[in-house]
Amino acid sequence: MNIKLLLLMLFVILSLPLSAEEMLDYKRVVTDIPTTSKKFLKTAFSKEAIGPWMTIFGSTAVLFAYDEELLESSQRAGRDLGIGNGDATETIIEIRGQDILRLPTDTASGLYFLGDGWLHGSIAAGFIINGYSNQAARPYNTGLQLAHGMFVSTIFNQALKRSFGREDPNFASEKRGAWRPFPSFKAYNDESAKYDAMPSGHVMTATLMFTVVTLNYPEYAYLTWPVGITWITVLSFQMMNNGVHWASDYPLGIAMGYLAGKLAYEMVHPEKPEVDAQDKNKQQEPEVAFYPAVTPEGSTLNLIYSF
Repeated sequence: MNIKLLLLMLFVILSLPLSAEEMLDYKRVVTDIPTTSKKFLKTAFSKEAIGPWMTIFGSTAVLFAYDEELLESSQRAGRDLGIGNGDATETIIEIRGQDILRLPTDTASGLYFLGDGWLHGSIAAGFIINGYSNQAARPYNTGLQLAHGMFVSTIFNQALKRSFGREDPNFASEKRGAWRPFPSFKAYNDESAKYDAMPSGHVMTATLMFTVVTLNYPEYAYLTWPVGITWITVLSFQMMNNGVHWASDYPLGIAMGYLAGKLAYEMVHPEKPEVDAQDKNKQQEPEVAFYPAVTPEGSTLNLIYSF
């Protein structure tokens, strides 16, 4: 075969972009927490976030005005459906008075479990195990992104819960729940239900999970989007039904879950920096270059015109 043709084929092959992603270093789940946390804050307080913040504030304000009515309607629907308004989740593992693992025992607690960290952690572990055993980067990285996103989002979620100090509906001492900002660590740990309503960590984690999975598997978005919306809607209803959350606790939780999921995805697929108009015009300007060459027929001057 002609050597020139071989070289041309080699050049074409080497020029093709690699479609297969590499497997992440598992240590980045922890070591990237500071970097992702910084990006989280930078994105949240950027100029581009003004629109989303207006949506969050607006929807929260509207829901806050109807919190009592929405709570009563949800609990009435729960009774009509025969699932009741209680929480039958059973503690399986407890250490020094702190519940470590709680599992559902009926339909109502099963719906509440849709937002539990143990469930989402198990899903992340499933992706990791599947990817590692098959040496498949995409599921492996998806699982690591889920774990990383849960770490980062939980840090900010806990910080905001302790900052707002809003009562759960079940322990509300006044209409829409009292607000006791910055409780002591002891007070929060002893009676967390008096302080941890807003924002919803369950809704945040569920949103994060579907964001990461959809971004990694865009070809299945026609399934993940409707399933995710249904999942989060059912979960949101049940947490009002059992008196764990107010409706106005959800918008901020959803936004946090989406942002944390998007940033976790960027561990593997970093966002390309935007090119400003001036640089873009420079890139589009045609370039002319000359170079000399020597052939058996003699010396020549060659012209290259790129555009």
